[in-house]
Amino acid sequence: MRVFAAIEAAVSWILCGIYNHRLKVLPLALLLIAGFIAANLPNIQKDGRVEAFMHKNDPALATYYEMRREFGQDNRLIVSVSAPDVFDTAFLTRFSELHNEIADGVPHVSEIFSPYNIPFIEYENGGVYLEELVRNMLVRGRDPRELRERIVETPLYRNFIISEDGGTVSIVIEPYRYAPDASDCTPDPANGVTCSVSFTPLAERTLLGAPQYAEMTAAAREIVSRYQGEDFIVNIAGAPVVSTEIVRMMERDMPRFTLACLIITVLTMLVLHRSLLIGFGAFVNFLTGILTTLATVSAFGVSVTPPVQLLIPMTLVVGLCTYVHFTAALLKARAQEKTGPAAIRRAVGNSNTPILFTALTTAGGLAGLIASPLAPITDLGLFGLVSVAVSYLLSLFWVTIIFRTLPKRFLDRQQAAPGPVPRLMARIAAMSATRPYHVLAASAVVLAVAVAGIMRLDYSHNSLLWLPESNPARTATEYIDERYHGTVNLEMVVSPKGGRDFRDETILKTVDETARAVYAAVDVPIGRHTSIISFIEETNQAIHDGDPAALRLPGQDEIWDQILLLEGQGIDDMKRYVSMDYSTGRVSFQTPWLEAKRYSELVATIESRFQTALGDTADVEATGLIVLLAQTSKAVLDSMSLSYFIAMVFVTAFMALAFQSSGLGLLSIVPNVAPFVILLGIMGFLGLPLDTFTVLIGGIITGLIVDDTLHFFHALRQKLPEQDDVVEAVRASVHDIGGALFATTLVVMLSFAVFGLSTMSNIQTFGALMVMGSAIALVAEMTVGPAILSLYLKSRQPDRMPVAGYEASDATT
Repeated sequence: MRVFAAIEAAVSWILCGIYNHRLKVLPLALLLIAGFIAANLPNIQKDGRVEAFMHKNDPALATYYEMRREFGQDNRLIVSVSAPDVFDTAFLTRFSELHNEIADGVPHVSEIFSPYNIPFIEYENGGVYLEELVRNMLVRGRDPRELRERIVETPLYRNFIISEDGGTVSIVIEPYRYAPDASDCTPDPANGVTCSVSFTPLAERTLLGAPQYAEMTAAAREIVSRYQGEDFIVNIAGAPVVSTEIVRMMERDMPRFTLACLIITVLTMLVLHRSLLIGFGAFVNFLTGILTTLATVSAFGVSVTPPVQLLIPMTLVVGLCTYVHFTAALLKARAQEKTGPAAIRRAVGNSNTPILFTALTTAGGLAGLIASPLAPITDLGLFGLVSVAVSYLLSLFWVTIIFRTLPKRFLDRQQAAPGPVPRLMARIAAMSATRPYHVLAASAVVLAVAVAGIMRLDYSHNSLLWLPESNPARTATEYIDERYHGTVNLEMVVSPKGGRDFRDETILKTVDETARAVYAAVDVPIGRHTSIISFIEETNQAIHDGDPAALRLPGQDEIWDQILLLEGQGIDDMKRYVSMDYSTGRVSFQTPWLEAKRYSELVATIESRFQTALGDTADVEATGLIVLLAQTSKAVLDSMSLSYFIAMVFVTAFMALAFQSSGLGLLSIVPNVAPFVILLGIMGFLGLPLDTFTVLIGGIITGLIVDDTLHFFHALRQKLPEQDDVVEAVRASVHDIGGALFATTLVVMLSFAVFGLSTMSNIQTFGALMVMGSAIALVAEMTVGPAILSLYLKSRQPDRMPVAGYEASDATT
């Protein structure tokens, strides 16, 4: 096609210009690349929060942020302390010291709750008194054991600041709603500091995020470390702790991945070509490629999340495969041409079309990820496209620079003869082309077994389980979940209608009855539920001299009186469960950190029960971290079906365009889809679920392994006119490109094997599956590919098929 010829001519002209003017081009290119990296890479951010998996315009995320702005944070840090007797005065004194040090030393704290300062409502001498529980108890010299039963049995305290068994107490840290802003100002009249009056709409304020959570977690851990002891066992958990730990592990893993990829790059090229210069060029190619890609991520203000880490091995694979193929083509061309520019033109003519379409099909596989409902997968798709484009351009550039620098004696000893690995691969491919029915029948059996495994596949999303079993954040979360039945919340936001508000007796009693009935209606353990009703009930009991029977909602007049009483006593905690004008109320359910798909039914059940009970009297909306986790779990499957469909459409279209044949384009997909089907089957038999990482394998591996298919099919098209039959054309093609195919497969396997260095179990599993899939892909390429090509060409050109068996022709090899 004229378009391909024009592209080849343009690439040849550019690369010949680089070859002839390298001393001018190289410094300019290095200056531009280094300047872009230096300007953007230092600002890169990392984010492991649950919210980071949602798109910014996702309605569920918008509802969640609206709830946080109205009622405050549900992303809380929980510091639990276990001891033989938590009602011992000596223990409570030490616990109070810890509480005060955390209150003073942890940044971004809006409120802090613990037995030390939580409100204790008591009726005494004809009046209702509000105390800070342990603080006033210690000041007044009361024996804490006297109030043990009252404290443990108080719904506001149980599974919040004290466990059900009374053996563990907690400090619950609620962060600010908003991140610090440069315009924030604290007046200090004593020192002449005043603040100008300014108003920023709440919707424009930046909510507290990952950097602030990391500061809070680090400060809390440093303080806690000074109190840890055998009789004072401290654990820190909560969503901010888990997300901070994920970021910490990313920060530790990413340099490991990058260093390992650099080592793989150099060693691969040294083994293939025994040239330090070629190895150094591959080193620089990967380094500039990955740093440029990550700098682009930073330039667009996108944070690095766990899935986005995959850009590191992907950049290595795309860049090094292009580097390997173009280097091999140049060296082979140099064995036939005696000048550099002539070798470049020959190499571009022989290899640029498959290299270019390899980049396009890889981009097509990644393009399917862009449609994902999960933000990190969309980001991976978008910046994967950047990585592909950058890797293609930089690879051609660095190969040309290194080729110009190679000594003449090295170039003169290059040979075009195939080595032992290509000869073995050619034997297997030719055998498959001779016996296509046998090969395809065996493949069908393997695929049928794989389908049986696929039927066992499940899906999963639980970021807590990404952490190793011994990780402190995971063990602390599991410890607190066991004792408190919850570290994450489901929030039900109730908005009364028809002139009512969240002080209406009918609304409150319906909400209370529904909330109490939920415990028996779901299979997820619920530690507690809290609303303004809890405060009214506590006040009603206090007014009735602590009578347990009075722990209930009173009539409408008493509700009004008791709310006014609570407001007058300054109990701000209850305002976290109602809006300022009481037009909206919040019911908060506390549950353990579980597999996200279990939350889907929980959310649907509770929301439907509230909506049914309240009917037309109120609107109900579910939100909170649990809803986001449930949404993420569902999105795993949505990502798979839509992303794979888009990826296959793009890849098939590019393959058909590359081969100028819709038939070959469709056939070329078979050896690329088969490995993924087999891999899914293996996952099913091994009990490995589809999660946020493994769901990516199809799109990524399909986009990467078409590299082999393109080069193989392209070489075959060139060899068919020169050979007597298909088998000889297959053998000749693999002789030419078999070494590069084996090398690129090895590169893919080694690149994703670096994930074995990760401390996150899900990344380790993803890496192992990608290694396995790459190996299966090469086998499929050398068996299924030749077999289907043989049958296809036989149907179109029966005279080109061999009359004798494979054994006769192979004897001459």
